[in-house]
Amino acid sequence: MKRIVKWAGMVLASLAGLIVLAIACVFIASQRMLDRTYPQRPSAVHAASTPEALAQGTHLVVVATCTDCHGKDLTGKLLPVPGSTVYAPNLTVITNSLSDAEIDRAIRQGLRPDGKSELLMPSHGYASFSDDEVASIIGYLRSLQPHGTASPKLRFGLKVRVALVLGILRPEAQECADAAPPLDLGARYEKGRHLAQVVCGQCHGTNLSGTRPKDPVPAPDLLIVGAYDPGAFHSLMRTGKAAGGREVGVMSQIARGSLSRFTDDEIDATYDYLAARAKALTASQSSSSGR
Repeated sequence: MKRIVKWAGMVLASLAGLIVLAIACVFIASQRMLDRTYPQRPSAVHAASTPEALAQGTHLVVVATCTDCHGKDLTGKLLPVPGSTVYAPNLTVITNSLSDAEIDRAIRQGLRPDGKSELLMPSHGYASFSDDEVASIIGYLRSLQPHGTASPKLRFGLKVRVALVLGILRPEAQECADAAPPLDLGARYEKGRHLAQVVCGQCHGTNLSGTRPKDPVPAPDLLIVGAYDPGAFHSLMRTGKAAGGREVGVMSQIARGSLSRFTDDEIDATYDYLAARAKALTASQSSSSGR
């Protein structure tokens, strides 16, 4: 009996040691990924401060979901990241310590001033912002009076680090590098295509084909918009309610928080593009399967 107890203790001690070793390896590997630096592309963007630019920047900050993470007043807030302490920074404070180029690189390249990658900011969607759009966003941020306090330092826990090591979560610099554009249907649909890439692409992938199977929050290919008529799509964007008054998870929350601030013209342009994309891709798939 004593021998069994002794061997059981040794086995348990060995397992505990292996678990500690595995956790240590995860922390070391994930920290190397977090500490990696990336090339910083030059930026010639400068803050725009005309009334038209400030109005555009104000609008883009809302519809591009910045306020969903940074708070309605952009003073930052705690994000629901399991096992971690992750605050979206106070943009009214941090903006004053960054140059226009550094803000641009954070938005469109997912890079911090030291060249390290952002992890949770959706720069892979923002990468398609035009220079003028980024200039208007920076101008708007610089127009805000600093208030509140600087956000606490990020602390990533084990779950986030495991997801990073397994490739479930990737540094934004890599997401930006691998981002694929959505189907180009010509000038007629370019406004809607651009809006879809910037906003919808954050969750549905920049080519709008949906998330990868291993991604923690599933998002479908936006071919599903082909099943909506214009009225139903407007209702979804304004209220977060799908056909039949259904709640559709995160989409319902985002619609009520940000997407409802789209103008009617923006909703129309987005619907027109997504519906045309669905029709074109469905026709292409039918043609391929019929060969």
